[in-house]
Amino acid sequence: MNQNRKDNDLQRAIDEITQKGGSNNPKPAGAAPTSQPPAGMMPPQQAQPAPQMRTPAPAPGPQMSMPSMAPMGGSFGRPMSYGADISKVKEAALKELFPIMDRVEVEPEKRFLLYQEMLNTMRDKAVIAPAYEAARQIRDDKVRADSLLYLINSIDEMSL
Repeated sequence: MNQNRKDNDLQRAIDEITQKGGSNNPKPAGAAPTSQPPAGMMPPQQAQPAPQMRTPAPAPGPQMSMPSMAPMGGSFGRPMSYGADISKVKEAALKELFPIMDRVEVEPEKRFLLYQEMLNTMRDKAVIAPAYEAARQIRDDKVRADSLLYLINSIDEMSL
């Protein structure tokens, strides 16, 4: 019973604050006096949040949603649905990345690896020339040789 009184007093204090708009104006003449100080002024051992004021934490699971993905190209703003097929997301990301690869600041070895991913995923002949330029910039002779051999094999596979 005492808890209900504390809850009612707390609710009255909140109502007074919201009616005033949070300003420091004195109480309106018709306001009923409270027997306890407002919630912020209560000693810590007595201050307890009112049960009706608690908001439940969102339960994890299906009701939580992720923002929809939209391509950065010509159809910006139009959501794309991929479902659970993450390979389609990867392919879409690589296709979006390809035209702006010149803005990516990475070492030549990593740049070539990105182009290699694009070739593996997209199987697009347009990737070969920039991948070749990236391979030519690799300083380590063995890594450059492996990269060039990969390109040669890719070109042969695409030509079949």
